[in-house]
This record gives sequence, C-alpha cells and structure tokens, in this order.
Amino acid sequence: MTYPPPEKIDFTDKELAAIRLLLEGKSTQEIALQLGVSTRGVEYHLTGIYEKLGVYSRAEAIIKLIHLFEK
Repeated sequence: MTYPPPEKIDFTDKELAAIRLLLEGKSTQEIALQLGVSTRGVEYHLTGIYEKLGVYSRAEAIIKLIHLFEK
C-alpha cells in the first residue's frame, strides 16, 4: 500500500504536535498536558488527524503515520 508523503497532508501545527506525542506513545491526557489543551481538545485534533489519514482508530493512525514518516 502506498501512502502520500506527510508534507502532502495539510496537518495543522497542533495536529503535528499531537502526532509527535502520539508516536511517542503518549496517552490523550499526557498529550493534553504537553500541549496545554483539554483532553477534549486533543480528541478534536486526533479526529482531524484520523480524517486526513482515512483511519478510524489510534492504532490505525500510528501504523499509517509510521509508514508516512519513514519515507
């Protein structure tokens, strides 16, 4: 399966920050603390990330992101 390069996906700055923490294995609460937003705010950013990646779960997003960023 081929994936678009990450620069072709229009992630916001907050989404990119959440992605970095997501790939570090941080929980929603840990991401919220690091970004200075509520857990609901993190869920909002994660939803945007999932939609842009065409996935439905954190696990799917992580797998797809690993493939995107390893290129």
